[in-house]
Order: sequence, then C-alpha cells, then structure tokens
Amino acid sequence: MDAEPQTRIAAEDYLEALAANGIEYLFANPGTDFAPIIEAFSRAARTNRAVPRPLVVPHENAAVCMAYGYTMITGRPQAVMTHVNVGTANTLNALIDAARDRIPILLTSGRTPITEHGPSGTRNVHIHWAQEMFDQAGMLREIVKWEYELRRPDQVGDVIARALEIATNSPSGPVYLSLPREVLGETVEPSDTRRPPRARPSAPLASPAEVEQLADWIAAAKLPLASALAEAHGYRVGTLEI
Repeated sequence: MDAEPQTRIAAEDYLEALAANGIEYLFANPGTDFAPIIEAFSRAARTNRAVPRPLVVPHENAAVCMAYGYTMITGRPQAVMTHVNVGTANTLNALIDAARDRIPILLTSGRTPITEHGPSGTRNVHIHWAQEMFDQAGMLREIVKWEYELRRPDQVGDVIARALEIATNSPSGPVYLSLPREVLGETVEPSDTRRPPRARPSAPLASPAEVEQLADWIAAAKLPLASALAEAHGYRVGTLEI
C-alpha cells in the first residue's frame, strides 16, 4: 500500500490555503466531521508542507477567545474550527464580542455530511441524522460579515482567500465557513495553494489636507475640544448655538 501513489484530498488544500493566507493556528474542538482534517495534518507532518499549528481546545467559546486575543495582540487573524451545529452554537457568545470589537476571525465548522451513500465521508453513524440542520449558519448570520458553505473541493483556495479578504477589510470582523465532511475528503488535483494571498485594501484614513484643516481648527480654538467637534459637523463656536 505504501508504494501506491497517494491521492490528494481537499482538506490538504484547506490547511495549506490557511497557511498561505497567514493563519498560524487552528484552534479546534473536533468531532466526527474532522476525519479529513486529521488525515491532512498527518500527511503534512510527513511531507513538511506548511500548515497552521493545531491546538485542541476543550470548549468552543474558549477557542474563539484564544483566536480573538491572539489577533488583538498581533493584528493577524486566526482560524477556529468546531463540530457541526452544536460546536457552532457554543461559539456564539465570544463571536458576538469579536463582532462588536471588529476582530477578524475565520470561524469554520464541520457540517453533517450531505450524502447518505457514495463518496468517502458520507453519513455512517446515527448522529449524522440527529445533528442535521436546514440552516446551520442561521444562528450566527446576523453576527458575521459573511458566511458560506464549501460546495466543491476544488474551490478551497479561492474561498479561504475571499473569507479572509472580507474579514480584514474595514470595518473588520468575523466570518463563517461550513465544511461538509465528504467535500473535505474528496480527491483533488494538485494545486498551488501556496500562492501569495490577494491584496487587501488598507484601513480608511483621513487625507493629509483634512488632517491639516483639523490641526488649524484646534490651534485657533479657545475651546479646542468643543471647537473640533463643532467644526467636524460644519459649525463654528461663537457663531451658532451648538
């Protein structure tokens, strides 16, 4: 068996796309949907390909908080992966905080397999029916900037790039991606997931002329704070009531 050529699976593309886009850690609370991810980490260890460092976290809320804190300190967004609907539900409190603080996080979760027979990774235990949801992302759609479900194994690189592009664009915030098990386990053609990440717009800044105008207002003001606030709204202290 070891002499046979090993096919590549989409989960390998997923991990390598994360690394190529600057993700250093995958904070995870795993379940039955993680089999392709575990296989991909095992293969990466044998080939020394660049992937994020996996950290197993006992609770999903803590996993999001760890990604949140790391991003606050470094400015670099990280990834979290949880187990289907129950794992996603356990992230919501920390996810709300991240959204309010404009912290970019890539939250991913497994999704109950779509198929009941056929491809590798299809449903094979009772929990795959018990944990099915018609709209798994519905519980967090109002919290995140963007949500998507991976539909094809060959789109992993583009989806990860797009997710992080949206998460880091101003105003930044968390995004959500669900990952069906059998899609992650599908065979893919070798691809260059290590290509440089897409360019991302810089944060909006005031123009130099606006900064100079504000400095002039403050320098000339008798009440600098009140004057600056008034001028910013088109009023002048002493000429109109504010």
